Amino acid sequence: MAMSDPGRKGLLADINVTPLVDVMLVLLIIFMISSSIETMQVQQEKQRIQQTIKPEDRLDQKVPVNLPRTDAEPVNLSEERKVVLTINETAEFYVGDALVMKCLDVAPALKPAIQKRKAWGREEDTHLKKCLDVLAAKLGANEKLKQDKEMYLRADESLPYGLALKVMAEIRRNGVAKFGLVAEPEPM
Repeated sequence: MAMSDPGRKGLLADINVTPLVDVMLVLLIIFMISSSIETMQVQQEKQRIQQTIKPEDRLDQKVPVNLPRTDAEPVNLSEERKVVLTINETAEFYVGDALVMKCLDVAPALKPAIQKRKAWGREEDTHLKKCLDVLAAKLGANEKLKQDKEMYLRADESLPYGLALKVMAEIRRNGVAKFGLVAEPEPM
């Protein structure tokens, strides 16, 4: 409502912003509540998905591996139908659930670095090259991998970081354009 100023002639035309501020505060509260509800729904959906994936439905559960834990979205490998390369704690390489090679049989000099968690260096890289050559030959013969050019890598968390990096580099050199690292979801 406009009021007149005794010193001025005519009406004073000011906008009353109080109702605007009230409406904005109500909208802010509504958005805050709805976003927190949506966050809770997303967390519940994640838990539901994790509970519905049965161990027997997962392709990667046939080879026991102690995977690192992360808060990433779980991957249902049985739905993805991609090639899964698994490296267990004794450096045995599996494609799916089929044993491809035992790296310590091909390169026994790697045993101290893998079993005793010795530091990874150039000497280990040289010995690992023998394993990677065998792996490259096996992956090169995989028709599904040639077609998809995509792979999942599951590596035991106790393995040296250098071994996992060298395997990933070898996978890329063999024409795999995309690959994902598989981890276990963290408990909620």
